[in-house]
Formats: sequence, C-alpha cells, structure tokens
Amino acid sequence: MLRAVELFSGIGGMHCALDFTDLIYEIIAAIDINPTANLVYASNFPNAPVMNRTIEGISLNQWEKWNADIWLMSPPCQPFTRQGKQEDLNDRRTDGFVHLMKIILPQLKAKPKYILLENVSGFEYSQAHQLLLDTLQAHNYYYEQYLLSPIQFGIPNSRLRFYLIAKQQEKPTDTYSSSILTRISNFERLYNKLRQQFPSKDLSLEENSFYENDQITDRCSHSSEILVQPDQSIYINDFLISNENQDFELNEKQLERGLHVCDIITCHAKRSFCFTKSYGKYFEGTGSLFRTLSNRIRYFTPKEIANLHCFPLNYQFPEQITTRQAYSLLGNSLSVFVVGVLLENLFERS
Repeated sequence: MLRAVELFSGIGGMHCALDFTDLIYEIIAAIDINPTANLVYASNFPNAPVMNRTIEGISLNQWEKWNADIWLMSPPCQPFTRQGKQEDLNDRRTDGFVHLMKIILPQLKAKPKYILLENVSGFEYSQAHQLLLDTLQAHNYYYEQYLLSPIQFGIPNSRLRFYLIAKQQEKPTDTYSSSILTRISNFERLYNKLRQQFPSKDLSLEENSFYENDQITDRCSHSSEILVQPDQSIYINDFLISNENQDFELNEKQLERGLHVCDIITCHAKRSFCFTKSYGKYFEGTGSLFRTLSNRIRYFTPKEIANLHCFPLNYQFPEQITTRQAYSLLGNSLSVFVVGVLLENLFERS
C-alpha cells in the first residue's frame, strides 16, 4: 500500500486525485495551516489524519516515522503569481517549502520514492523552482516538468498550472532535462472514467435554440495544445447542477459594475476562464459568469466549480462554510483530473 503525505493539503484535491486513479494508498498525514480548508478536508475524509501545523513545526523524527512513499504538495502560490508582489523566496509563505528542500529531504533517511508538486504558471521562473531542481538532482531524483491546463483534455476550464513529477533513482544520473512539456500521453483511461462521472446531458429544444458557437480556442488564456478531438470536448452544461439558480444571480448594481469586464458563457460553451479565490468578490479576471435560459446572469455555484475541477460528485462543503469561503478555497485548489493523469504517468514509469 502506498503511504502518502499530502503537504499544503488545502481541501484535499490531491487526495481526490489518488482516489480517481484507483491506486491502493493511505494518507498518513494531511498538513495545512488553514483551519477552514482543514474543516472541509476532514468533513470529506473523516478517516484521514489532518494536521493544522506548519511544515517547519514537524520534527525530522516524525518524518522518519511516517516513512512516506510519496509526497504530494501544492505550496502557496502567492509568492509567484502575476497579481502578487512576486517576492519568491523572500515571501514568508515559502518557508515551509524551503524547510522541506533544505532541511527535511536532505537529512531524511527514509526519503520518499515519489514526489508530485503543483503550482501556478510562473513558478518555473522562480528561485524556489531552482531550489527544487537542485535538491532533486542532489538526491538522485529523475523528474519531468509540465505546463498543463484542463482545457487541453476537453474539460471546459482554462487553468494552466506548473507540475513536476519525480522518482528517486538507485544510481545517480548525469543528465537532467530542463524542458517543460506542454502535452502528456496516457490519459485515455481516466478521461473515459471522467465521462462516466460527468456524462453528456441531453439538451432540450430550448437549450439547443440558445446555441452559442463557443469552441475551445485561444480565448482561454494559455490554452496550450488541445489533446483531444473536437467531438470529445465536454460542454459546460455537463458540469452544471441546474441552468437556473436565482440565489446566484447578479443584481442590477452588480450587472452595472461587472457586465462590461466579465466573460459570459452559456450551457453550450466548451471553455471558461480560470476561477480564482476572488470569484464572487471582484469581476475582472476572476472567472466566467453564466447566462441562463431565461437570459439572467449568474455566478457558477461552488459545487459547479468543484465539478469543473473534477472533484467527485459526493464532495461537499459543510454547512458552516460560506459561499465566499468556498470560492476562496476552490480558487486555491487544483484540477483533480490533471493531477490524476500525472499520477498515472508517474506510476506507469515505475
């Protein structure tokens, strides 16, 4: 059984990706300092040991006891985002990651055989990225780097992210690739499984008359190379809870403020803009809005965004989590499907 430690665990996207791949595993620790994220994680995975701790506060002895086979991590992205100050390693939010790379991994006798890391596009230009590569090379890890977005796989959401998968080698290697790949193979099994989870919904005559010719195009930022055939792409409609939802409709004041800067899509769309943690708070650049059959404009619900991230259908937010909190947590989360594809490729190469 694969022993996994989920670092910067958030709401459990990596955990969901492990489930999606059908790997036999156990989460031996899920570590995050965000109590709200930990509450959501624990409510969906009540048997997982969730720790509200900093990475730096965990002793080397504890890491040895865990004896993990794989580290799954999505370190804080704020030090590397275009919207932030881009302070890189000078940002204290990188302290946990730096501690892993400079203290824990070098000293650890029972090093993880596998590592998977996810972060924002732009991380690949950072000092933190170079520290990661230097550390992996020093300890005989072979790695592959990717820039991938769900929209490449026909999932109608643009969310370009940097990924790295690594496996420790028995012998040192003299060659390390600096290339960052923008396509990946071996995703067909998981794609078919995804289509079972989100099957095509039959569109009514009314919905068909509402057709908007909205194809996968470069209008989605950094869409990269499309890896599926056009007829394999999935409509937004397949991820919706319902077309109409009065609770999430924009009022007149919101429409006046946001309509001219927002991306508005319909049930026929094969794309949507990246949803950020500020969705529902600001308009420009935070994610698409939805135009209903009654020609109303509404936000996507947290559950619908979770669906677009390919979280399982039974994934829920506890009642005490507000909509604003759910949007924030989802904006900091990841694509379960893309991580699942990377895990599938990582273990196929083993």
